[in-house]
Amino acid sequence: MGKKADDYVASRVNSVIGKGTEFEGTIRTKETCRIEGVVKGNIISEGTLIVGNGGKVDGKVEAVNILIGGDAYGELYASNKIEANASGRIFGNIHTKSLIVDENAIFEGTCEMTGNKE
Repeated sequence: MGKKADDYVASRVNSVIGKGTEFEGTIRTKETCRIEGVVKGNIISEGTLIVGNGGKVDGKVEAVNILIGGDAYGELYASNKIEANASGRIFGNIHTKSLIVDENAIFEGTCEMTGNKE
């Protein structure tokens, strides 16, 4: 992730699944969570979910914001924003109000924009 994103992350992350760690099951958190290892299962966050470069998530994700710098497989639901940076790879469907995809990121799936409908 970029310098700005890393600064944001360092000051606000409550939970980390570190490199070399694999977790299988459901994670529920009220705050920001960063994934540097592998998570197989669902993640439900009332804050931001960050998948760092080298991190991998395989399952359904629900969060306010989702920042992808690694790999994400499955359904992603963000009430605010999903962002995939240059090293980010999303394989699955996304549902969000706002989407930012870097020109070097990979996104294979469908996108449903859930913003205000007139």
